[in-house]
Amino acid sequence: MPHPRPRVWLLLAIGAFGTARLPAQPVVTEIVGTFSTAQENGCLHVSLFYYRVDCSYENAHPTIAGAAIPWVGPTASAVYYRPDSPETELSYVPAANDARVAPTLRGTLAIDRAGTKSLDDDTVSGTLVVGPAARSLVTRTSADSKRLRAIETWSSLTHTLAPTRVSTAVPTPSGGVEYIVASRGFPSRLCRQADRADCFPSAAAALTSDGKWGAGLWAATSSAPVGRSAALGGNVGAQTTAVMADYRCRDNTNGGECSGGISVWGAAMEDPGLDNLLLRITSDAVGHVLTVTGYWTQEYRIGMGPPALQSPPDQDDSWLGGYLEAKGLR
Repeated sequence: MPHPRPRVWLLLAIGAFGTARLPAQPVVTEIVGTFSTAQENGCLHVSLFYYRVDCSYENAHPTIAGAAIPWVGPTASAVYYRPDSPETELSYVPAANDARVAPTLRGTLAIDRAGTKSLDDDTVSGTLVVGPAARSLVTRTSADSKRLRAIETWSSLTHTLAPTRVSTAVPTPSGGVEYIVASRGFPSRLCRQADRADCFPSAAAALTSDGKWGAGLWAATSSAPVGRSAALGGNVGAQTTAVMADYRCRDNTNGGECSGGISVWGAAMEDPGLDNLLLRITSDAVGHVLTVTGYWTQEYRIGMGPPALQSPPDQDDSWLGGYLEAKGLR
């Protein structure tokens, strides 16, 4: 039987290679943007059992023991300033229209197609550098109704995002891809009823410690939760590890809040790495990042209140977070 012509062998070889797994070639893009607006919003478990309001992002608790309770949405929390700002004095109480600033974000994101034609096995990784910045927050209210405050400053807060498989990937009309890292879908962004341009996280949100809830502050509830813990919605995204350079913390309790405050990033009880990072990333046809938006949370367990309203011991029940925005540089 005659041997196949060399050209036939060449075509057969090309066809076999086309179905094989190709070498991974991550495409790295430099990004720049903001880590959040100039403040954080969040939801502390105490709001549910003490104030009997639902501060979740997605209206997760419309009733307690069969009785309807109001949904007030996320409440106000930490505020960001420049490290050398007068507002970083412990005696200063954040006020509307002060010198707060959105913390800067820079870094790189890499999209890895894993050497295959499929989009389902694509991963995203990168490094996100926040700051320099100062973070001013009320950690809790004391028994004598004093607000305990901590102020953290750093020259850089570097988050490392290990390769994380995307949840969904959809081709765009321009030939690129829209990637989502969020197991229950990317949440819709909450915006204020009175000002649709003022969106989560908003300075207009109520303070939990005030117990004064604006009726109908948010225009609508979200399509999905932002929390990773099952008790906070179970919307699993990415996570980061983080290192803070030139870190300093001051408080008005002689070091008590800086060392043990659950919402203090440099405290022993909390790692500055993000507990949940939900991402929406658009890329061009080559794989370069065009835009990035994302929700991030730091999640905590307060574990107080009636047993019927508590989450299982291994689940967080409270969160603080923000919304990042960035674009790719070419």
